[in-house]
Amino acid sequence: MEKRFSFFFIFFTVFLYVISSVAVADSCTLSNASSIIIVSEVTNGMRHGAPLCESKDSKIHGKDLEYNKSIAWNFCANQKTYFQCKFYMGVHKYQNFVVYDHNIGDQCEESPKRDCRRCTWLIRDDGFYFVNRKKGRQDIKKYDWKDKRYPGKITPPATGP
Repeated sequence: MEKRFSFFFIFFTVFLYVISSVAVADSCTLSNASSIIIVSEVTNGMRHGAPLCESKDSKIHGKDLEYNKSIAWNFCANQKTYFQCKFYMGVHKYQNFVVYDHNIGDQCEESPKRDCRRCTWLIRDDGFYFVNRKKGRQDIKKYDWKDKRYPGKITPPATGP
């Protein structure tokens, strides 16, 4: 039942941002309209610190991402667009990684008209997953959580985007 609820929540969130991204697609000239959606699927009761995502031109401050909460934004992307986010879970776990650049953008889902791309990330108890919808739906683990208590034993990222 919980997985079904999670699927419908993600679907509804994505639906709302697809509708809002139509306005962004109309306003982007010489660039691609894009959206990033980050959904928390952390189930162990720990709260995230508010994520901070930023590019050269903008900063996106989120609220605590509890279970089934999300943060999303639309933007006009070009070859130099680069968004990096910092995530915290509890006191000890953290991760800082690129959620969008031209390589990641190429892997994101395109709208039927090919005028907008949607990139979806999932935060889970065991790490960060990129949702690849080009081959159905594949959740690909890209990063593990880092632990501040054991800096010498940090597991490297699973595979970078």
